[in-house]
Amino acid sequence: MKLYNKISIILCLFVLTSCYESLDFKQLDNVILKPIFTSALTYFNVAPFRFFDSAGVQQNSISDITNIDGLQNVFNEEYLVKLDFNAEIKNELDRGVTFIVEFLNSNSTVVHTITPIVVGAEVLNYTYLEEVEIVFNSGILDSNKVRITAELENTGTPLDINDTREFVFKSSVTLYIESSF
Repeated sequence: MKLYNKISIILCLFVLTSCYESLDFKQLDNVILKPIFTSALTYFNVAPFRFFDSAGVQQNSISDITNIDGLQNVFNEEYLVKLDFNAEIKNELDRGVTFIVEFLNSNSTVVHTITPIVVGAEVLNYTYLEEVEIVFNSGILDSNKVRITAELENTGTPLDINDTREFVFKSSVTLYIESSF
């Protein structure tokens, strides 16, 4: 019983002598939330045979359109401050490849174009980053598709349709959001 009394007295002393501070809810006015989200955008690998049409004629460029639905919403219009376009490219081909990335709206009109990405022949580890400030490029928020065009360097020699080398294109977007209470 004496042990119980001693513990009670010690706990009362801690409670009575502990520090406290009143809560100041005005501090919440200064809080700015800055979450960052990264999402895959598109991925593809292309072998030389994809540059030939059904008649066996070589084309020097191919395009792919991917739907993206994440940019068109009220939340992004109000709170999105920056978008990073990231790409990782592996080019095993014996010629350079230029990638043109265009963000399109629902009418397939170009609303933003990323600076063309030029990757030299046989470059196996190429990374690219472009930052898009929304305040200067608000049209990108209207996009719901992205078109990626790969253009081969014209070396004067045709591709070998049976060549197994390829290029790989991976891309993602990182969204930077800022909001306050």
